[in-house]
Amino acid sequence: MTTSVSVAMATCNGSRYLAAQLESLARQTWLPAELVVTDDASTDDTVAIVEAFARTAPFPVRLHVNPKRLGYRANFMKAAQLCESDVIAFCDQDDEWLEDKLAICIERFVNTDALLICHNATVTDSEMLEIDTLARDALPAAYNPALTVGPLTYGLGFTLLFRRQLMEFSPLWQHSLDFHDTANHEGHDQWFFFLANVFGSIVYIGTPLARYRRHAAAATNTRWAGASWVARGLPFLFENQHHWRNFADGCARRAELLREVANRYPPQYREAALAGAERFDAYALLYFNRLTLYNTPSLIERFAVFFRIRTSGGYRNDDVWAKGSRSAVKDLLVGVFALGNLRKRFSPSTENVKLGGH
Repeated sequence: MTTSVSVAMATCNGSRYLAAQLESLARQTWLPAELVVTDDASTDDTVAIVEAFARTAPFPVRLHVNPKRLGYRANFMKAAQLCESDVIAFCDQDDEWLEDKLAICIERFVNTDALLICHNATVTDSEMLEIDTLARDALPAAYNPALTVGPLTYGLGFTLLFRRQLMEFSPLWQHSLDFHDTANHEGHDQWFFFLANVFGSIVYIGTPLARYRRHAAAATNTRWAGASWVARGLPFLFENQHHWRNFADGCARRAELLREVANRYPPQYREAALAGAERFDAYALLYFNRLTLYNTPSLIERFAVFFRIRTSGGYRNDDVWAKGSRSAVKDLLVGVFALGNLRKRFSPSTENVKLGGH
């Protein structure tokens, strides 16, 4: 069976590195059926570079220029919606693909039931000098059945290829919440990874298949260089609460959207959607309970919340839908026993956070 691939590229003022990325697409041993470029109102030479490439490219190039800037999330979603092939591959404007990237990924689609493929990448500096690999053990296994990947896990967009059938759920995207920043919809990589994890399987390829261009200064986190082990432990102990509300709200919204799938979409999706909704509801409740634990003034009430999380399985080990024993120790020592002024000293203000159900 022949599988066609559309490359979905979102651009915005990317002229510095764009030509090299486009040439890496032209060198693929498995050529895409088309390249769809949605340009987000660039003010540099990006559009001209794409137009010049289109004249000699070994595949059709379709360029759409947004009259008004959409932002990268909506721009990538627009590119995906315009694609017509069996498989869609996201592409950033400043990386480079290895020549056999598409061939290796398509072979996995042909020989498995995967809804989504995610691969490793080489991290480079601005001049393509190798720094590291993106992830050595990004996913639990090479083949990951439905709901076996962590609820907050996703691969970076340029490492993802997915079956077009996931586009059926695109009308729901505008109601999603990015679990890093709930003022926005989910990023394209979060969104399609989430869907694939619920409705099918995800295949991970540990071999780097692209060069991920980053500036050297941003590639290494030097925040805690030279710091003591005590200082290095502070983020784990005290700096997480401002993320937890986003996680809780984002997962609760995913559960709502999955229930909508169960009620409004074809019946073949119902069982998987309801199973996913149950998991995301439970994960959202886990974080709502942790927020309550850290912000309840009564020691007795904090103990009660801790044991409620524990008895519900929230601290299970070896379960991607639970937090494990390290988080249990942290919640007991810092959340239950720590003095209120210690929590307030290291945690963001939670005075305006409404805690409880969802």
